Amino acid sequence: PPATPTREVDSPAAPPQTNNGANRKRPISSTTMVDSAEQTAAPSLREQPAAPTPPHLPAAQQQQISEAGSVLAKFYPANGAPLPKLHDVVEVIGVVTHTPADFTNMLDDPSFASASPAYPPPSQLPRLQVLHYRTLEPVQRISRSVVEAPVQDVRSLLLASLTSEAFAGDALAAEYMLLQLLSRVYARVGDRPLGKLSLNFTRCTEITASSIVTCVSGLCAYAGGVRLSQLAAADAPSLVPKKDYETERLMRGALQLPASSVLVIDETDVVEGMQFGEVGVKNLAALQAVATKASLPIDFTFYETACPLDVSVISVSRGKSLLRDTFDAAVPVQPDAAAAAAAASVVSAAVAGAVDALRLAVLKARTCGDASIPASEAAALALETAVVSHKNALAQAGVDVTQEHLHHALTLARLLAISYGDAEVSAAHVNRASELEVAREKRLIAA
Repeated sequence: PPATPTREVDSPAAPPQTNNGANRKRPISSTTMVDSAEQTAAPSLREQPAAPTPPHLPAAQQQQISEAGSVLAKFYPANGAPLPKLHDVVEVIGVVTHTPADFTNMLDDPSFASASPAYPPPSQLPRLQVLHYRTLEPVQRISRSVVEAPVQDVRSLLLASLTSEAFAGDALAAEYMLLQLLSRVYARVGDRPLGKLSLNFTRCTEITASSIVTCVSGLCAYAGGVRLSQLAAADAPSLVPKKDYETERLMRGALQLPASSVLVIDETDVVEGMQFGEVGVKNLAALQAVATKASLPIDFTFYETACPLDVSVISVSRGKSLLRDTFDAAVPVQPDAAAAAAAASVVSAAVAGAVDALRLAVLKARTCGDASIPASEAAALALETAVVSHKNALAQAGVDVTQEHLHHALTLARLLAISYGDAEVSAAHVNRASELEVAREKRLIAA
């Protein structure tokens, strides 16, 4: 074995392995999500196709790899190279080692032991000897053959797609969703994350929730959902990772997600009087932490520690969300059949490959896009005037304006600038954000 120390990471859906002496070794390349600082991995909520099995392996080995679904990846850091961090998505080049079940007894002998007793033997959990790896940004997960489209065309098509497919013709809800897809945590001030935008869409049905998940899944690196009613079940699984002191491993939780994920919380089947057990209450608290603080609590039994998490959270409910005071904005949905038909015609006229171009644009804008406050005195003065006008507009709409309203408007203005491909936030962006906010507040007052 190499002289350098090893780091073992249990990784999902990476190709299988072969050997430990009596077997064949073949280089392979795979993508692995490192989901635990303690060497565990968690799948994304979005259902992904199974990783292809190397065609050159014998049929028996292919079947075992498919059944395993995971590998134990062994990293050999050299020259102080950083190891993958919690929730990283990693591209790996290495050697898969697979040991047939016939050798299980021999490998159980201490002289042949190569892994912790906490892990299954190589015949059940193949090993991956990592030769090289790199952490992948969301944009790097898109095929290089995808051609970028002009920003204005992408924005118009995105709005049309969200309007017709996710919100049944509600253009206001669609624009809020577009901005939410571009949001990310770009800085933190104390416990407060800057840049995030969590939304609660109300007046929704189960069909709306399903449509949102389907639409978002095609635009994001990872997307999926949690049905809140399932968390009330007596056997509800924990959504947060928990340390198992017997095996010295961190047991994964469903909220362990890589950066740029979108989590949709379905509250449409929540009924009055629904009771949550101890695990359910902890799950609700974890969802609130992810939505408000952009952090995930990790349960170490005797204490909890928070891990930063850049995941966009959307709640879909019929009335007010069960997660009180959790979301940055509530948007009542108002379907419009005529608007839905008009938007659908725009989507149907799109050229082939447009979906891939939209996905690339969303991921690039979310991971690389930024818009700063203008440095010139004239532009800054115009921005200040627009903010004051927004405050007056909210007051005229009957809103009790607070500092949070103004902070939220500036967040929307920044995301609007990014959606248009602009490098600076201008008064026009603030004015558009004001129009969106006033329309949303009016719907809330009328609800």
